[in-house]
Amino acid sequence: MTLGSSMRSPWLALPLVAFVTLAAAQVWLSHQRYELAKQHQQLVVEMQDMQAELKRLRLELASLTRPERLRQWATEKLDMHPPAPHQVVHL
Repeated sequence: MTLGSSMRSPWLALPLVAFVTLAAAQVWLSHQRYELAKQHQQLVVEMQDMQAELKRLRLELASLTRPERLRQWATEKLDMHPPAPHQVVHL
């Protein structure tokens, strides 16, 4: 080997190292993108499930707090009745 060829040898490896590094970075980024897309999809499904549950709970709350239902429940379960005229105190 001559002096000139030994000086060029390390410089020839530099593009190869750069190429391998960039290729590895590209693979890592692709994997990260895939994982984030998968997490996003899971969160979207979870959010849709929670929205459906919220809708169901709101309907149940509306049903449970209907005045007719509350009146019936108070009469049957708690034995409550409207006050008699002598039970009303006017201040």
